Amino acid sequence: MKLSIRFFMLIVIFILSGCNLGSETKSTASPSQFENQHLSVAYDGLANTNKDAENGFYMTFQIDQIGPYPLDDKHFSFALQRVIEDDVGNQYESVKTEIITEKENGETLPEGTVYFRQYFKPELNIESSKLSVLFYAKPLYYQQTVLFEELDHDSENVVVNDLNIARVKTDKNKLTLYIEDVHNIQGLETTMVHGGEEIYPVFSSTEIGKFNHSIIANHEFAINIPDPFTLKVKRHRLQDMLWDYPITITLK
Repeated sequence: MKLSIRFFMLIVIFILSGCNLGSETKSTASPSQFENQHLSVAYDGLANTNKDAENGFYMTFQIDQIGPYPLDDKHFSFALQRVIEDDVGNQYESVKTEIITEKENGETLPEGTVYFRQYFKPELNIESSKLSVLFYAKPLYYQQTVLFEELDHDSENVVVNDLNIARVKTDKNKLTLYIEDVHNIQGLETTMVHGGEEIYPVFSSTEIGKFNHSIIANHEFAINIPDPFTLKVKRHRLQDMLWDYPITITLK
């Protein structure tokens, strides 16, 4: 009877050890954290693992929401590069990425926090001491048409969808806008929403900034500019944006 119990315990231990994601490898990253106005990314560690019967490793990053857009696949995508290289020239190829929304005990992560994990093969070379990595975040939330509601005649730095009305000037039916965008501005179409109608200017002129990311737009409407007023701004085109953050992981 005692022999059977011991055998059963050995089986349980074997199964539990097989479910383990992997043994953590002591490591540090420089920089260990980076952020912009939308999200914060922090290196969370590296662990050896066995994936699809092949030895390898994975790296984990904690991502926290800072801006207005949730960290879901409608608003962002995340990745490391497909192939990374260590300091002695060994290359490792990505085999999988995943977004994790729960802790290891099954508890849901706080709202606005996810973990990103990417797997690589083969296993780390014992002579490896550093890995050079690029973390990529791609925003997917950009809209071609942006609505600015309840603007005042002296509004400044009103940002919607990363499009910034830096300054407003009005003179009766004349409106001047100083606009900055993360996208390359090749002219913007601006209309005023008033009384449930979309009003087009009777005259417009624009002056594009030196690096094509800012514009001074002069509009003249058939009516005086109400206070407050609502504008609909249409971008002519959107660009694919990619934020990349280089980090160096030191293995101990």
